[in-house]
Amino acid sequence: MLNSRLVIVGAGDFAREVLWMCLDIPSEQREWESVCFIDDAPDTARSHMQLCHIDVPVIGTIQDFSPSPDDLLICALGDPCTKLNICERLQARGGHFTNVIHPMAAIGPGTKLGVGVIMARLSIITANVSIGNFVTINSFSGCGHDAVVEDGCTISSHCDITGHAHLERGVFLGSHAAVMTGVSIGAFAKVAAGSIAFRNVKAGETVIGVPAKYIF
Repeated sequence: MLNSRLVIVGAGDFAREVLWMCLDIPSEQREWESVCFIDDAPDTARSHMQLCHIDVPVIGTIQDFSPSPDDLLICALGDPCTKLNICERLQARGGHFTNVIHPMAAIGPGTKLGVGVIMARLSIITANVSIGNFVTINSFSGCGHDAVVEDGCTISSHCDITGHAHLERGVFLGSHAAVMTGVSIGAFAKVAAGSIAFRNVKAGETVIGVPAKYIF
C-alpha cells in the first residue's frame, strides 16, 4: 500500500540530486505517491526550485513540520551534525524515515541497513557491512567487507571505505577520500577530499593529505 507522500528534508542543492534518485526508482517500486520538500528557508527554496525548473512543492519549514502517519521522510542535508540533529528531532515528533536506494546501487549479502539511508547511483556495499541510520553514500563510493558506518555519516562521491574500516557517528568523507583496512575514524571527524587515512583518526579532528594528517 502506497504512502501519501515522500517528504525530502532540506531543499538545497543536494536535495535536487536526491529528487533525481527518487524519480529514477520505477513507479511500481516506490512507497510513495507524491514528493515534496520542507526547508527552514521555504521562500528561498521555492525560488531556487523555480530557477532550476523543478515543479515539486516546498510545503513549509522543518521547524514547524508535523509528520502525518502516512508520510515517509528522507534527509537531503550533507553536514552530519545538522543532519543528525534534525532527523532525530523529526523522529521524536513521530516522523518515519525510509531509505532511498538507487536502482543502480548494489548491496551485498549479510548487510545491515538502518533507516534514512541514501545510496546514490553506482554506490556499493559489499559483504557483511553495517550501515547505521541517516547515512548518505554518494555515487561511485563503496564500503568493503565487514566495514561499519555509524549513524549520520556522509560519504561523498568516489570514496573508498575498505574492509573492516570503522566510521563512527557523524563522520564526513570528502570526495575521493579513502579509509584503509581496519582504520577507525572517530565521531564527527572529517577526512578531506583526496585524502587517505592510513591510521586511526581522533574524534572531532580534520585530516588532509596522503597520508592524512591533522590540520586543526
